[in-house]
Amino acid sequence: GSCTERKVSAPPQQFADETKRRIIAAAESLYARRSIESVSFREIAQTAGNRNTNAVQYHFGDRETLVQAIFAWRVWQMEGPRGTALVQAEKSGQPLDIPTLMRMICEPVLDLTDDEGRHSYAAFMSKYLLRHRPAGVLHPGDMRADLNPNLRLILDRINILVAAEDLHLGDYRIGLSYLMVLNMIVLSDNEGLHQRDPQQFRQRFETALSMAVAALESSYTQ
Repeated sequence: GSCTERKVSAPPQQFADETKRRIIAAAESLYARRSIESVSFREIAQTAGNRNTNAVQYHFGDRETLVQAIFAWRVWQMEGPRGTALVQAEKSGQPLDIPTLMRMICEPVLDLTDDEGRHSYAAFMSKYLLRHRPAGVLHPGDMRADLNPNLRLILDRINILVAAEDLHLGDYRIGLSYLMVLNMIVLSDNEGLHQRDPQQFRQRFETALSMAVAALESSYTQ
């Protein structure tokens, strides 16, 4: 069927508050470099420039709520570009094949950087997929379909194309392929490649994206 442009709503209330946004950004950056368990609320508050070391607990309550807020903030930021890409593909008659759909998933991640220009969300997401999702920590997309309708549409279309036996297996395959791209970004950041040679970084991204697509395409026959 036809995909219609979805209006991306104004920021959810929790992101309209600058203090909360700073805390979310500081937490993501620290979690990306270390592990979620090893970062204290006090450290997050200090990194966010907040004199009150209890600010994180005051605004978010516990670690799980803060982790969910990071996801919700970034998912919301990527929904607009993904919606635009879907509409542009429809208008140009571009087929919504696996290469096009995987690009829609991966490309918006390149714009999510911290104050030092590191792709903090890519590193955070990589750790989540490797450690925390297997332990049962859910992504907002699992629980709040209203937060990421464009992402869910893209995932569902990929699952149809690869003839996934069930949704969980399909999302698992997409997650493994997505990890290739995320880990390339993290590896390149650790080498300082993004700042040193943006063109080579972009070439690496295209290579990783091609590998991710090939991995998904190998799971079905046309």
